[in-house]
Amino acid sequence: MNLPRKSNPVLTLEELPPAPAGKTGWPWTEAPPTLSGYGSELPKISIITPSFNQGGFLEETIRSVLLQGYPDIEYIIIDGGSTDGSVAVIRKYEPWLTFWCSEKDRGQSHAINKGFAKATGQILCWLNSDDYFLPGALLTVGQTLAEDSGHYALVGHCYFMQGDGTPLFLLEGHYKNRRRLLQFWKGYNMPQPAIFWRCEVFQKVGWLDESLRITMDFDYWTRIARHFNFVNIDRVLACAHYHAAMKNNNNHAGYHRELKKHARRYWPSLWSPQRWWLELSMFRHFSKSGRGARG
Repeated sequence: MNLPRKSNPVLTLEELPPAPAGKTGWPWTEAPPTLSGYGSELPKISIITPSFNQGGFLEETIRSVLLQGYPDIEYIIIDGGSTDGSVAVIRKYEPWLTFWCSEKDRGQSHAINKGFAKATGQILCWLNSDDYFLPGALLTVGQTLAEDSGHYALVGHCYFMQGDGTPLFLLEGHYKNRRRLLQFWKGYNMPQPAIFWRCEVFQKVGWLDESLRITMDFDYWTRIARHFNFVNIDRVLACAHYHAAMKNNNNHAGYHRELKKHARRYWPSLWSPQRWWLELSMFRHFSKSGRGARG
């Protein structure tokens, strides 16, 4: 474990360890974007990466953060005691991390909350250890959620990638309103790696719910939406890998079951007409033979 330190300076490609043999393009051999004309007016961004036995993807994740060229990054990695070589990858980039640890935790949400407890940035997010940012993503975020912007949370687009690194499909992030988000059975476009929020949101909404195993992201978006709107950004900010070991691989049914189980915790009181409108809408959807929710 290393001690906390100040946020990262802007790094060049040459300052980082060389890319492994055979790795080319972003974020391996492609230089970070040049952000001339930007400086102290950009807010500090804290990125939390929860990690557990994702050593095959983790280095790509780390480099995609460190090579953003963004002038004020606080990067925190919380590893759950990996045994697959992940710690060696983390140590390789230790000089540029704000904080990291590798120890047993109570799951992904607990790991992210541990990171939030260390974060001091004006903007927060988490980036899983098998996802990565695209070049210039953090500049877009910093400009959009700057202190005088009037915006408190944003959602952008995310590519889902095949194992060979080619795009599988694009999920275009879009937030309409909280009522539409609560109708998860109709599908919702909130790709977690492309969502960011200001520290004021965290101060109001608080920690991730550690009792939720796979729907803590949806839970958090609905809690944010009680108090703040998400601004939609028409830009791909991140990529997520589809692979055999991913947490939700082939478990969409389990994700939907957890959503359905907890759906009413987000709804208005029994006396609200909107509550019964949601009840009817969900009943109609799930009562149709052979039809499941689309997440």
